[in-house]
Amino acid sequence: MYKKLGILGGMGPLATYTLYRDIIEHTPANCDQEHIDMVILNASHIPDRTAGILGRGESPLAALRGALEILEMCGCDLIAIPCNTSHYYYDELKKNCEVDILHMPDLTAEAAKNRGEKRVYLMATEGTIKTGVYQKIFDAREIEVIEPSDDEIAEMMRVIYDIKAGQTTDLGRLEEMTRRHGAKVILGCTEFSTVTFDNMDYIDAMRVLRDEILTLFGVLTK
Repeated sequence: MYKKLGILGGMGPLATYTLYRDIIEHTPANCDQEHIDMVILNASHIPDRTAGILGRGESPLAALRGALEILEMCGCDLIAIPCNTSHYYYDELKKNCEVDILHMPDLTAEAAKNRGEKRVYLMATEGTIKTGVYQKIFDAREIEVIEPSDDEIAEMMRVIYDIKAGQTTDLGRLEEMTRRHGAKVILGCTEFSTVTFDNMDYIDAMRVLRDEILTLFGVLTK
């Protein structure tokens, strides 16, 4: 069993806080000592992942590697990254890291398969969508991914950056978009995990990540 969790956060900070809060709230502890030991690195200096991936800005890879090294030095033996887009670099990051790193998109695809999903609609950043981070993993499980149009992606990015800026944002257009496709929605950006969707049938990647963490630390039993 793992002993210390590392959370590579700051992408964005509100998503990192949401994961931490959810882990605490779903841990049936009677005292401090029954909670999971963890180190949270709010590495908000990491360059924008979508901009880096699409060639519009600095690559975040070096900063991601440096942040992982800090968590390794802190004695973490399992690392979670509450940022879907950063998983574009997962293979490169794992090469240089001795610690186990959870793969949030892969865990989400497995959750969808276990729930019998055959067709899903992906809500994520432009970087996640256009590089196929989720599509490849879902294809391997014979689950069709409905990719958003450019207009739909633009609306998703608007909401994501509104959330990052701490602004109140209208979710109505996103909910309307998903209803048109008639498929289970994958919340593939952790900013979406920080708000409440009232009219949407979805699987939240960050909740899947949370449950995997709780299971690996013996808090939940599958």
